This record gives sequence, C-alpha cells and structure tokens, in this order.
Amino acid sequence: YTVRVPEDVPVGSTLLSVTATDPDDGTNGAVLYSFPEISDKASNIFHLEPKTGAITLVRNLDFEEADLYELRVRAKDGGSLSNTARVSISVTDVNDNAPEISVRSALSEISEDAAPGTVVALLHVQDRDSGANGEVRCSLGESVPFRLERALDDYYSVVTARELDRERASEYNVTVRAADGGSPAL
Repeated sequence: YTVRVPEDVPVGSTLLSVTATDPDDGTNGAVLYSFPEISDKASNIFHLEPKTGAITLVRNLDFEEADLYELRVRAKDGGSLSNTARVSISVTDVNDNAPEISVRSALSEISEDAAPGTVVALLHVQDRDSGANGEVRCSLGESVPFRLERALDDYYSVVTARELDRERASEYNVTVRAADGGSPAL
C-alpha cells in the first residue's frame, strides 16, 4: 500500500485502509489488524483501527521532520493465521514555513566617505520548506542608498550603492524583505 498525503492533512483523517479477507467461517474468518512493529515516533502519529484496517492521523505531519513512513500491518484471523503488508506513507511539502532572516554582522556607523560597495551588513536567509516553497528572494526597501548582493547560497550582503552624504541623511532605516517561491508566497 502506498499513499501520498500533504503535510497539512487534518488530524483525524483516514489516510488509507488495509483490507484482508479470510474465507473461513465464524471467528476463524474474523480478521483483526495490528502493527507488529512500529517506532515510537510513528505510533504517536498513526492509529490503526483493529477491526477495519483504517490508518488515521492522530498528530500533525511535518514534511521537514519526516517525508516518508514505512509501516507493516499484520492481518490476523481468529485461528491465529496471519499475513503482513507493507504500507508507505509519503508526506508532501506544503508552504508552511516563512523565510527567516538573521543579521550575522552589521555596522552601527559608516563614514560618509565610504566607497560604494562597502559591506554594511551580512544576512543569513533560509526557509525550511523544500523546492520552490523554500527558494527565497530578497529585496530592499526603495529610496535607500544600499543594494543587496548574494554572498553565498543563503547569505546576502547589504552594501552601499553610492556615496553617502551625512548632511542629506544622518541615518537610514533599511528594510530587507524575504519572500519564498510558494503560492501564495510567505
């Protein structure tokens, strides 16, 4: 059995049902389902209904925590005969994490004669989501004499874009906006 579910599937949802048949009559043909072996982590997330074989969600999934669960389900009849099936639950990413910006270093003062391209701040930007949901684009507010330069994969530098003039402006508030590639973007 294989099922793909988004990480935001509601708690209480039935993800899939395992079915087994037994042609015997009476209690010998009554099938009960169980997990013969299950990790503590998975046992806190999934519930198996013994009479129906339905696997339901008892805790929220998180793609960033785990994207695949491999379970075994045992079907056992009243006469102690059993068989097992493998169940794969694949979790798909949803854009549920906003980008995070952290300032790794920043100047509190800069001389007005600093050359254009002087680094004012180093920012680390990341998003825990995967694929387009985790691709981050950064931008600066308008009307500031600064620009962003990509330093490394997840790092940006805020640098001076032109010469500064203290008599025109003695300080600047610079806003950096980070948006991911999700739809809608966070």
